[in-house]
Amino acid sequence: MRRFRNNYKLFIVLMGFWLLLNMSLRPLNLIAGALICLFVTNFSEGILYNHRGFVFKAIDVKVLIPYTFNLFKEIYISSFSYIKRIIKKDCQPFITEIELKVKDPLIIAIIANSITLTPGTITVNADGNKLTVLSLKDCKEGPETVRKEIRENFERFFI
Repeated sequence: MRRFRNNYKLFIVLMGFWLLLNMSLRPLNLIAGALICLFVTNFSEGILYNHRGFVFKAIDVKVLIPYTFNLFKEIYISSFSYIKRIIKKDCQPFITEIELKVKDPLIIAIIANSITLTPGTITVNADGNKLTVLSLKDCKEGPETVRKEIRENFERFFI
């Protein structure tokens, strides 16, 4: 119970998500949510937080908002580009590796998921700060173009 007293903020955030997802204030739902959130809070010590506080540092909102708008723009542009390539049968898949300059696992996960969300590219593997990416880019452009676009469109926000 000592752990819970030290990290009530995590419990409150988890309970808030529970209520948002369930949209019900029935007593059984509240009790089940409280028990599950208490369980997660107690057993996430060392993973999400330690005796000094949370382990990961939050991403600045001033970075996250422009990044989100850029991601939507990239998804929109890529979707039309790849629809055109698929119709013309002008796509040759290839795999490339990119080593990111960022080291934070949270930021690497955000970039990897953004790559997968963008049509025509899929993050196949993430090993430290190295990502393996499957791309449907034109063969003539090659892997270096994909690496450059990932750095310019996603990584530059976090450097």
